[in-house]
Amino acid sequence: MQLLNLQDKQALLALLEKDKKNTLQFYEYLPYLSNEDDRFGFYGRYVNGELVSAVYFSPFNMGFTLVDDCYLSEVNDLLGVLPSMYIYGPKELLEKLDRFPGRRPHPYIYGSLPIEDEMLDQPTNVEKAKKDDIPAIREFYDGKDIMIEVPELIESIVEKGNIFIVKDEDEIVSAALSHSETDEYALIGGVYTEEGYEGNGYAYECVSALTQHLHDQDITPYLFYEARLEHLGYFYSKFSFEFECDYLMLYD
Repeated sequence: MQLLNLQDKQALLALLEKDKKNTLQFYEYLPYLSNEDDRFGFYGRYVNGELVSAVYFSPFNMGFTLVDDCYLSEVNDLLGVLPSMYIYGPKELLEKLDRFPGRRPHPYIYGSLPIEDEMLDQPTNVEKAKKDDIPAIREFYDGKDIMIEVPELIESIVEKGNIFIVKDEDEIVSAALSHSETDEYALIGGVYTEEGYEGNGYAYECVSALTQHLHDQDITPYLFYEARLEHLGYFYSKFSFEFECDYLMLYD
């Protein structure tokens, strides 16, 4: 596999288009396709002029896509040497990979919050984050293992209007955001409420406002959550969560 760059962008987009719903995290890192920041990047394999497999990597996340399982061994070899903390992908594919020493599998549930005719509950405490909120948002997410690389992306996400927050005076106490957006889908992440503020429905209101915002643009939100956390399954069922497939995260 070879390191991809800007001249490969159209070929990469064509490959991602074949399974867009399951390759959303690739879109988050497309701005780094230029290779100007060596912490992020993409590798790919061409066959007869067609890009048939690709891997993205960052300090924390790593994922892959391919047109056929016959290219899985090459992907497997590359994933074994890249330094990312997490390998992310559909369970049925990750289980075909060789086990990586020191990496532990954690099962996740992946699916969507479908666009429906009926409006979601209209939140009362939540507001769309503004540019002035960026320092407080960075502080809110700092050190939280939920949206690891959000400090680098927060400004552009705010500019798109894709972060909804609840404040206690000037302090952000709950938030939800979306990223990795295409013209049809977006990935919801960073759903969190500060300790001491749980039980007030703030997370529900943030996700509700964010989901309605995306639905108004005909964008279907996708998300994944840890399978063992049954309360999250109940939480997202309130939004008519539709199961797509089982995912795995291989943690370093």
